[in-house]
Amino acid sequence: MASVLSEEQFLCAICLDSFTNPVSIPCGHNYCLECINHHWDTGSNLDCPLCKEVFHNRPQLRVNVGLKDITEHFKRSLKKRAGSRPVPAKRSVSKQYSKSDDIPCDICNENKIKAVKSCLVCQASYCETHLMPHLRDSVMTKHRLTDPATFSTRHLCRNHNKPLEMFCKKDQTPICSKCTETDHKHHEVIPMEKESRRIKMDMKKIQADVQQMILFRVKKSEEIKKSKELDRVRH
Repeated sequence: MASVLSEEQFLCAICLDSFTNPVSIPCGHNYCLECINHHWDTGSNLDCPLCKEVFHNRPQLRVNVGLKDITEHFKRSLKKRAGSRPVPAKRSVSKQYSKSDDIPCDICNENKIKAVKSCLVCQASYCETHLMPHLRDSVMTKHRLTDPATFSTRHLCRNHNKPLEMFCKKDQTPICSKCTETDHKHHEVIPMEKESRRIKMDMKKIQADVQQMILFRVKKSEEIKKSKELDRVRH
């Protein structure tokens, strides 16, 4: 079965690393036990970082033993295959934008990966990796996310059926001209395009920070591996 599985299926969407003590929450998504607990401890809602489903009571978490075993088995099989033959050119077939009805990530440069969410504030669609800032940043977690397939039809206000051309800074949400006369009458409002430009500039910095974090984890992993090998030689 390992040959039909992709590494991305064993990555936690919060830490971007292979699952450690994976748990399944009620909506069906999986995370590292420590990662999801930290997300709930520091966040304002007991929600799922990916689908945004909110839970009224904190779910009781238990390590998914089956997923943990499969993850460990898959990691071992990858190491075995990597050691038995030359590593081929990097591919991401399982994640590439291939279906005509799939929406590609707007941030991916070369191989366009399928988007899992679209943001009405940033006016862009994101794959799981590039969605991370919206799950981590205190401001971006308030952005209104939607299904990429219906993204183009969600630019209308739910209450007034008018274009979402303005942005309320107090509530961190896109609004229409009618909203500025009612619920958001005394709030600070700016053009959506202006806020979208600002967010995209901020995201470049956040994405750079995330990339640095990934590189640090890889380096740390290599250092631990070398340390274990030296200990083995000494003994």
